[in-house]
Amino acid sequence: MGVYLSTPKTEKFSNDGENDRLRFGLSSMQGWRATMEDAHAAYPDLDSLTSFFGVYDGHGGKAVAKFCAKYLHQQVLKHEAYSAGDIGTSVQKAFLRMDEMMCGQRGWRELAVLGDKIDKVSGLIEGLIWSPRGGEANNHFDDWPPEEGPHSGFHGPTSGSTACVAIIRNRQLVVANAGDSRCVISRKGQAYNLSKDHKPDLELEKDRILKAGGFIQVGRVNGSLNLARAIGDVEFKQNKTLPAERQIVTANPDINTVELCDDDEFLVLACDGIWDCMSSQQLVDYVREQLNSETKLSAICERVFDRCLAPTAGGEGCDNMTMILVQFKKPVGSGASSEQ
Repeated sequence: MGVYLSTPKTEKFSNDGENDRLRFGLSSMQGWRATMEDAHAAYPDLDSLTSFFGVYDGHGGKAVAKFCAKYLHQQVLKHEAYSAGDIGTSVQKAFLRMDEMMCGQRGWRELAVLGDKIDKVSGLIEGLIWSPRGGEANNHFDDWPPEEGPHSGFHGPTSGSTACVAIIRNRQLVVANAGDSRCVISRKGQAYNLSKDHKPDLELEKDRILKAGGFIQVGRVNGSLNLARAIGDVEFKQNKTLPAERQIVTANPDINTVELCDDDEFLVLACDGIWDCMSSQQLVDYVREQLNSETKLSAICERVFDRCLAPTAGGEGCDNMTMILVQFKKPVGSGASSEQ
């Protein structure tokens, strides 16, 4: 099929960081796949009180995952609900906004550059010809004004991406998920899933798919997509009589809000390349064991990849792998007295 390499690409791209509230480490690895279609975002200081982490697992190309990694957190910040303290609403709107932003000339141009569909030179020329005037390039928080051009009628990409996002502010953790990437928390060593894998055979997903005019065949939406929710995938979002939330495939995320407590040790965000190989509890057990001797969190992520990587091409352990590990720092004053 040409989807696998003859030998896996085991080079890892890793990063670590921290602030006074948490430490994080992350890594990504292409593995056996012919292309790397995962992307991620880590902003420990989205603002002075808030941290943002996201994993985006692309399919049919890398452009949508990279688009989300570039823009989704910005849209969370921009929404009026965010400044009012309603993180859940702002992140939900940001997921749906991704599909809107990827339409038209500007969406086409951005995806073309991110997906390397056009070389950087022609992309630059196209950008110069069709960009709106003014200081748009310097202003991250423009309102995404539409552009005129040959792709003004572009309905959006046929490729897509999962999105699993964790936003931490003070003691509040908000997890938003569309697709089968997953967020898990370790609470006193017990793994708790904070997101649900959106597979087409889940009752709620199946109901929406059928009502929107879709079908499920061999566990796949319309016989092709093995996800029930995703950003992008415009061909599954063509029912003009239904809102975005009720299309065959929707970018509308599940939102889970959790109050963090002193028992919460760390959080893992990872794509299905990990979860296909390890259960949530197995991964939590492994990370806890590693934390006894390893202080660099990205190194733990790298070891997880090596553990999951298949010895030969085909089956589990052959997908792209991305993992973010977030460790909570204990607040001052929650020492031995609170543990007794």
